[in-house]
Amino acid sequence: MRWLLILGIAAAEITALAARYEAPPLQPYENDWTAKLFHFSKEVWPAGLWMAGACCLILSPRHKAILANLREHGIGYRWQSWLIGHMLAFAAFAGFTQLIFGIPRDPAHLTLPWLAGWTGMAGVTVFSWMMAFAPGHFWQRLVRREYAALFAGCLLGTGAQTLIVMLGRFETSLLGQNEFWNMLGTPTLYIVHALLGWIYADLVIQPENLILGTAAFRVKISYACSGIEGISLIVLFLALYLWLFRKELRFPQVFWLFPLGIAAVWLANAVRIALLIAIGTSFSPETAMQGFHSQAGWIIFTLIAIGAITLSNRMQCFTLTQPGLPAATPAKNPASALLFPLLALMAATMITSVFFSGFDSFYPLRMAILAATLYYFRKYYRNLGWAWAWHAPAIGTAVFLLWMLLEPDAAEGVTPMQEGLAELPNGMAGAWLVFRVLGSVIAVPLAEEFAFRGYLLRKLIAKDFESVPLGRLTLLSFLLTSVLFGLLHERWLAGTLAGMGYALALHRRGQLGDAVIAHMTTNALIAVAVLTQSRWSLWT
Repeated sequence: MRWLLILGIAAAEITALAARYEAPPLQPYENDWTAKLFHFSKEVWPAGLWMAGACCLILSPRHKAILANLREHGIGYRWQSWLIGHMLAFAAFAGFTQLIFGIPRDPAHLTLPWLAGWTGMAGVTVFSWMMAFAPGHFWQRLVRREYAALFAGCLLGTGAQTLIVMLGRFETSLLGQNEFWNMLGTPTLYIVHALLGWIYADLVIQPENLILGTAAFRVKISYACSGIEGISLIVLFLALYLWLFRKELRFPQVFWLFPLGIAAVWLANAVRIALLIAIGTSFSPETAMQGFHSQAGWIIFTLIAIGAITLSNRMQCFTLTQPGLPAATPAKNPASALLFPLLALMAATMITSVFFSGFDSFYPLRMAILAATLYYFRKYYRNLGWAWAWHAPAIGTAVFLLWMLLEPDAAEGVTPMQEGLAELPNGMAGAWLVFRVLGSVIAVPLAEEFAFRGYLLRKLIAKDFESVPLGRLTLLSFLLTSVLFGLLHERWLAGTLAGMGYALALHRRGQLGDAVIAHMTTNALIAVAVLTQSRWSLWT
């Protein structure tokens, strides 16, 4: 708990600085090179996170030994004074940062003495945090024994961040030229043209501008719509899937999933664009450009990802286990009971979102589907531990305060949700709000906690997840489930920190009820803020 507390403090500090300050833009100051160093300082902390992640990955075979050594050195260690010193150092570092990065910026602060002072205070802040986390002789022993792995991790982390920066600049330079993206955009254009030619005779095509459509509705196939985003997502997904289940898959044969997945995503993207143009021409341009355009890509990606998993488990050339064995029925399968509610909610959300833009009129239908799924598996949930203690609503309240702190300022004007409710009769608007409150406070927390804290948190520890007691954590399972939970939400950073809080609520006593109550408390307080303060953006 002490280590998780200190890690949480570091995460909160990085979040506060990154959210509040931006690196100064490049300007022709007299001391030009120091200004450039300040400008590129924004790459330091993500590079640090990449290096830490790479080191943890390389050291993963020796995690247990390192943690045992950390526990041994931590017995009787007086870490509180170092933590207090770290908090003071961070306050001084934040003061330096305010003077340098605050707006309006003073060019006189972008000089070598200020750079040296700011860098030195950053070093003191990091050093005091490390000493609060573990004593100095632990760090000395770790460096002495694992210097090669730590050096390789730093190189990999630096390389990853450098590659990201270079690709970002490369992409920016290519957006105006379209030469690189024509490699995918032009073939996509002609495939879509061939598909639409079966239905429409009045097609309009401008290959030089990548514009295609009919006389009534046409689109431009930009670099993002050429299939590159879907290809990137499926490659990342398959890489993660192959690594997590590497003991169950047959290598190198399973690498064939990469070209199969890439080809499937690219062709499916062409079909998506063809359907987009068909819907915009024959049905509704608004539905095509808003609901369908934003959701169809995710539906395709989800189906292909599920197909890749199914293929890898059904074909003997891809799996080490015997395919074709009789499987348990969904009602008797623990994994199905924990995952199906969230999967059913996500599927219903993506499908219904195709048919609306702005106001979510299908929300009651989605909650009805989720409630039916939870009721179907109700017998399995009885033994998950439903007792809860005072710390659960306390953690939920803390997550709510953090969520509100990270919530961006609401845009002025009436939101689509307000417009949609205003157009409904009073009775229907009231019923919709009842479904929205019950869904967000009761149904959604149950589905998400079953999937993330009930299943995934344990699945990342052992293949037979039922043998893992509820509440047991490893560093990998804690961080990965929290990040994935954050990515499920639009506010990914607040969602990640919320996932950490709910995992700690479960870890304290091993009762899933604690995580559920903490989650329900957060969502209930958000609902109160929405209804009493008209903070409708919290429900987007």
